Amino acid sequence: MQSERRAGGSLPSTLLFGLSAVLLVVCIFYAPGEAFQASGQGLAIWWRIVFPALLPFLVLSEILLASGFAQGIGVLLEPLTRKVLGLPGSFGWVFPLGITAGFPASATAAANLYKQGKISSLEAEKMASVAHFSSPMLLVIVIGTGYMGLQELGFLLLAVHWISGLAAGMTLHLLTSGIRSRHKLETQQRNPLPARSLSRLRLAANQMEEARAADGRGFGKLLGDAVGSSVQTLMTVGGYMLIFAVVIHVLISALPGFIPSFSIAGLLEVHLGTYAVAQLSMPPAIVSALLGAVLGWSGFCAFLQVRSILKPAGIGSRFFVVNRLIHGAYAYVITLLLWRPLSRWLPEALPVSANSDITVTAIDATTRGFTFLPLPDWKQIANQFQFQMVLLLLLIAGLFVLTRFRKKGSR
Repeated sequence: MQSERRAGGSLPSTLLFGLSAVLLVVCIFYAPGEAFQASGQGLAIWWRIVFPALLPFLVLSEILLASGFAQGIGVLLEPLTRKVLGLPGSFGWVFPLGITAGFPASATAAANLYKQGKISSLEAEKMASVAHFSSPMLLVIVIGTGYMGLQELGFLLLAVHWISGLAAGMTLHLLTSGIRSRHKLETQQRNPLPARSLSRLRLAANQMEEARAADGRGFGKLLGDAVGSSVQTLMTVGGYMLIFAVVIHVLISALPGFIPSFSIAGLLEVHLGTYAVAQLSMPPAIVSALLGAVLGWSGFCAFLQVRSILKPAGIGSRFFVVNRLIHGAYAYVITLLLWRPLSRWLPEALPVSANSDITVTAIDATTRGFTFLPLPDWKQIANQFQFQMVLLLLLIAGLFVLTRFRKKGSR
């Protein structure tokens, strides 16, 4: 009976996606030149922003997971992450990866941990949703410097993005307390409690050794597999971005003029959505709050990217949507609350009026047309990549220090 319901429930979605695909093809044939420009814009965003920001971190994640690093840090951080977020200690590796590399690196790391049998499916689902952040390159270089003309505003949006994401994770932890208790036995079976006679550092070293021995690949084989898997993931991400760039252009061109274009772009794709919001003629506090909300939601395109990673591994994505909504709402409110005091302390760092200096428009509210986004140059990309790598190292070192401090305080 359950299989019949599933089969019956899949028919409407199949028809819907089939009809949408036909309509999209018709629109492309109707205006092939504009569709080509839109897909080229998606390709430019992927090549100039997503690819260099993600590839090194994805490769590094694969190598460190195979070497047992994530398992070792998981043993050290287990008491802290369980208490605050209801997640296993291996979140201490997925979280720094998420806030430095951005999505879908965190989803890839969570799926790999689940495939290795280190966490349950529910833990992997929550871990991917809580550690889902946009990369600092998007917020600081692209939005702050390129869209708004103020790098300081990009750092403010980055701080709010991180704070609201952690707050959303804590809220999700409270909302899923009943479900968490039902999965407690599964977690204990996957990760039995270690003997208390051993120190936590020794247990971490043992876990790393066991994980490395279980993997068994040499460095050459490991590096090749990591690069191949990472490039395949990025190609999937690029395909989604190209398709959604065309979809956004088609929808904005076809829908009535009273529907604001930024709402369509922000709902579907974070890069085009944030640029459309940045062009609004509204008070800067409202524009920044809307930017935070779009970044917290991150777009339906990001949801499909994460789902393409989690679903093949047998991991659900229902909590991902809930956490995205909470993240976006918190970011909007926190930005508005912080705007007035920060504008007094840092009057030169925040815009006085809505941004109107940028003449290159991706989604124009008047013509509802399409041109090219201002993208960062390679020097900016290199500088931001260096910042992300240093940030990742500092976060990992800080987590180790926090663990040792907490251990000494509990004695």
